[in-house]
Amino acid sequence: MSAPRKDYRIYGYDGARRIVTSDWIEASSDEDAIAHATALGFTKSELWLSDRLIAQLEGEHRAP
Repeated sequence: MSAPRKDYRIYGYDGARRIVTSDWIEASSDEDAIAHATALGFTKSELWLSDRLIAQLEGEHRAP
């Protein structure tokens, strides 16, 4: 049986750390959400579940 999926929020920010984008993703765990956000190319962003900061993604985006 799989874990229930949760709605995570990703806030993308600019160099001054102002939020410039926001998106939703679904994942069954924090680790899954981080992997999913990274695979989608989210960088310079924060990943939240409700009012809990899950991760700050600081990597640079690299073209495949």
